[in-house]
Amino acid sequence: MTTPIIDLHSHWFSPSSVAHLSDRTYGPRITTDTSGVKALHRPAAGETPLPFVLGNQWFDIEARLAHLDANHVKHQLLSWPTTLGVDPALSADDTRLIWRDYNDELAALVRQHPRHLSAVAALSTSDISWSVTELKRSHEELGLIGAVLPVNGFASLAAARHFAPLFAEAQKHKSHIYLHTGYAHPQISGQPPVWLHADNPQVRGTLDTAWQFASSVITLAYTGFLDDYPDVTVQVAMLGGSGVIALVAEAAKAWALRHGSVPKDRFERLWLDTGAAGQGPAAIAAAVRVLGADRILFGSDYAPAPDIAPVIANVQAAGLSETDAQKIFYSNGHALLARHGIQLD
Repeated sequence: MTTPIIDLHSHWFSPSSVAHLSDRTYGPRITTDTSGVKALHRPAAGETPLPFVLGNQWFDIEARLAHLDANHVKHQLLSWPTTLGVDPALSADDTRLIWRDYNDELAALVRQHPRHLSAVAALSTSDISWSVTELKRSHEELGLIGAVLPVNGFASLAAARHFAPLFAEAQKHKSHIYLHTGYAHPQISGQPPVWLHADNPQVRGTLDTAWQFASSVITLAYTGFLDDYPDVTVQVAMLGGSGVIALVAEAAKAWALRHGSVPKDRFERLWLDTGAAGQGPAAIAAAVRVLGADRILFGSDYAPAPDIAPVIANVQAAGLSETDAQKIFYSNGHALLARHGIQLD
């Protein structure tokens, strides 16, 4: 692979976030074993979950930069991994402390490596008023380009409306809002249940995650939620549950044929990234076929994924035209970052 790549989906644990979570005596907390390996212990939801082992890719910036160079990744966007369920399990007091320190260190890291890294802030979903102020600080003082939020906070219009004050602030700064796997705090009503089905959690979990992403895309593409925020860019991880979204988009076309009109969609407002979990060549090809390549971004999910190369291979194996592959690997990300003041040339 010699074509330059822009990676819009990756995560990082800051030293302060490790310290804060290591000080806790119950989940979510981080432990370190005698060999130095760290693990995140999450709150139980039904069964007690196994510790989530945190590999070196979560922490070691020099190793990360070397890996980017080896895979021709010119630039990478960093965010907090909302997947891990830290924010919804903590009090507002805890999240305000953790995310403020995290954002400070995230900004410092970007200042050290501006050619290679940019970032979006972590925010509290239990204190939206504080998050509005923190988003403002992230733009005006820290040089971050937006924020990451859990996708299930947008699984319905009722849930999304809780975030209207935050999007109003985002509009002022022309923010980039990244919707990633995970739940908002339980006080955000309108979210799906933690388990949609009680049986076969591993298999059901894959379907549930795709459904959750697709639900958020439907909220954003087929309601008027985004209409008041025309300058906010919205990125949805994991191709927005591409298999389900492909069916939704095609169903809208079928509706037009039957009824002579089509529900207004706003897919042009959304950017979908490839992610790593479950997004193979067929999913990428389907998203391009139905939605086009212009709004699809390359995203590796580096940390937790320890290697970017498999996701590069997925895009290469999707049977795309050279032009469409170039858009996904580089051009779309370049245009998106340029909107937010990140100049890579």
